Amino acid sequence: MIESANIFTALQALSQRFVEQGKGLPAQEDIVPTRLMVCFSLLGFNLAVALEEICELLVLPHTTQLPRVKPWVKGVANLHGRLLPVICFAEFLGGRAKTPPQQQRVIVLDFDDVYVGLSVDSVHGMRHFKVNTYNDNVEGMPEVLAPYTEGCFEHEGQRWLLFQPARLVEDASFLDVAA
Repeated sequence: MIESANIFTALQALSQRFVEQGKGLPAQEDIVPTRLMVCFSLLGFNLAVALEEICELLVLPHTTQLPRVKPWVKGVANLHGRLLPVICFAEFLGGRAKTPPQQQRVIVLDFDDVYVGLSVDSVHGMRHFKVNTYNDNVEGMPEVLAPYTEGCFEHEGQRWLLFQPARLVEDASFLDVAA
């Protein structure tokens, strides 16, 4: 039978060996909160909108044209039994879409009784942006987008302008669709 003093000594030696040879725990990194954003392109610019501010993303649906409306109103589509006005966002801003219709996507908004779809050049998917990469002082902000954006996020070497849909649906020129 082994003496208890020898067992204790053996366990102490084993413990010391683990302390000397064992790897330490990894250093704790600061956890930075993120915002989940839907990223898209319009007029050659990268934009991001908070996921909670949009209803749905669609392939450009078939629309029925409407008489006596501004040219940027592409028509209405039946979406889940509800009429969805589809607006070419690039044309509303005074530009032209950079992609053919089959590659365009529609971002559906539902704010303050304004239910509308904005066609954009492309959607790049969802991304998590660290909140500490947000900058509200954007140099070279495109003048045409300035009324509808606020600041930007830096992500993987790219700048993503923060699109504010509420500003768009409150704009009288956006709501005035009659030609």
